[in-house]
Amino acid sequence: MAFKCEKDKFYMQPIFFGPTTTMQSMEGKRILHQPSNVECLGVSFETNQEQVDALLPECFTSNAPVISVQACEFNDIGWLAGHSYTLINVSTPVHFKGERDDLDGDLVLVMFENHADPIVAGRDGIGYSKIYADMPKFGHYEGKCTARAYSWDFKFMDLELDLNGEAEDPKRMMDLAAQSQGKMNYRYIPSVDDITVPDAEYPVFNPKKWEKPADYKWEIKAPQSQFCKGTVKFYEPKWEDMPTYYRVGKGLADLEIKKYLGGQHIFYTEPCDYMHSFRLR
Repeated sequence: MAFKCEKDKFYMQPIFFGPTTTMQSMEGKRILHQPSNVECLGVSFETNQEQVDALLPECFTSNAPVISVQACEFNDIGWLAGHSYTLINVSTPVHFKGERDDLDGDLVLVMFENHADPIVAGRDGIGYSKIYADMPKFGHYEGKCTARAYSWDFKFMDLELDLNGEAEDPKRMMDLAAQSQGKMNYRYIPSVDDITVPDAEYPVFNPKKWEKPADYKWEIKAPQSQFCKGTVKFYEPKWEDMPTYYRVGKGLADLEIKKYLGGQHIFYTEPCDYMHSFRLR
């Protein structure tokens, strides 16, 4: 009997061994997992409007020439059987107006992660612009928190929060966060027949508001947040430093930092329930 995908089952490559059992059981029933404990180091800065506009697909318009960089350590992740990973999310506030949807959100320009499982799941399942980077554990010393990122041993990012310093413009940071209704992504899959054209290309939305299922048995704690002083530095690579993603490393390093809005240190619990994402139209 030949292999055939079963109806209403969730598959990811390689498909030959059956449906994926991370978010669904073998019977297709949705599985709920314990939330992750997250520490987030965030820095926001104002850059050139022209640089932001040049990054946006035509379906998006910029809400502000602001770049936010968030380094997050996810610990005790339920859907990963209690394992941990680290990510760096680089985003900018945008607006999408289509035939059906009219939404504000944060467009993920790139998300680095240090494990293949969340990268593959996020790219295949909901169209996140995820790629790999090495990220050591956050540093904590004398009221400062640090995050670093490497590609092929080349350090391309340094981020630092000074918990004893004051954020330059926390109100603007809060206003932009309140305006956002969720994360925007842009799914792009090149064709096998001609890699210069896509098999799939469309914007995706992941709502910020999460509805707790009636049978969800874990507590979601209120976030603990502190605005503070923060800085981020992207180092320009040579092609040999980041041969696959040189364009990404250079693009980040080229972003002008006109002024910092500030830093933010957050502890929160994350349900990691991304099954509510949808294609924007």
